[in-house]
Amino acid sequence: MRTLPQWYRDEREKLKGYPLPFKLKYLWQYYKLWIIGIAFVVSFTTYALYNYLTVPGDIHFYGILSNTYAPLGPGSEFYKGFVEAAGYDLKTGVVEIDCANYCKPSGTLAAGNTYYEKLISMLDAGVDDIWVAEAEDIIAVGEGGRLMDLNGEGAAALKARYGDRFVYCTPLDESYSAEPVPVGIDLSGTALTAERGAYPGGAALGVNAYTTRFDQVVVFLDYLFSIEG
Repeated sequence: MRTLPQWYRDEREKLKGYPLPFKLKYLWQYYKLWIIGIAFVVSFTTYALYNYLTVPGDIHFYGILSNTYAPLGPGSEFYKGFVEAAGYDLKTGVVEIDCANYCKPSGTLAAGNTYYEKLISMLDAGVDDIWVAEAEDIIAVGEGGRLMDLNGEGAAALKARYGDRFVYCTPLDESYSAEPVPVGIDLSGTALTAERGAYPGGAALGVNAYTTRFDQVVVFLDYLFSIEG
């Protein structure tokens, strides 16, 4: 097996004498998956380092809202209303509403999409608490076990409030359940799904299976349903 220095020398010798456009086309054709992967790792590491160095140590709440250009992040009326309703002190912790995520896990082009890879990384690391997207996307990710089973004992508070809005999927892991389980909450009737809202075609909310701030998920949902569209 070639070492990295050997690979570099071999490729450099192979492309010697060719113009730059040809070299770039060659590298993209044969190594595009590596390039995409490295670019994602670098961007995610930079993002994580930036947050580590510039934001308060504690996270009050972290939500990802995919596929919308609506003003919902820091500085927006939605954001300020939530912070006020929840009583968060932004001097002691951060409230993140991330709307810069664009991917369709229910589609055929999710793999290799850097936004999708970031979303999955955030879910697996337990960084974000909730994810909002169209119902079919919530179902697609929920099938893999990354979203909380809302029938569980730990989700009793949500079942009592929003059980009639549950969105179901059948887990890919049949040993977990061969029957549909609830992995999302339909957000119809909220400001997010109003005619001029972020998701006029409808949306659902999934809870990260690895969240450590479940009580704040309840707070966020109660806020959403208090500002009906």
